[in-house]
Amino acid sequence: MPAQAHKPRIAVSQAAILRSDGGPDVPCTIVDVSADGFRLKVPGAVRVGCDYTLQISDREHSVAIRWASLGEVGGQFLD
Repeated sequence: MPAQAHKPRIAVSQAAILRSDGGPDVPCTIVDVSADGFRLKVPGAVRVGCDYTLQISDREHSVAIRWASLGEVGGQFLD
């Protein structure tokens, strides 16, 4: 099976908020972004495999967290 190619990523440094139903808001920083996904710096643990809302400025996106490691998480845009 061929390896899945990653979409080109753009380095950024933008404040955002990661929200889950019933959980606290998690302030974070977007490190890089592509058409399909993103990488965030987070201050603590974030559950992998869960759906969240990522607020960037005045826009909200439905997202899923796909991996987490050492203060960073990666996710996929669902909308």
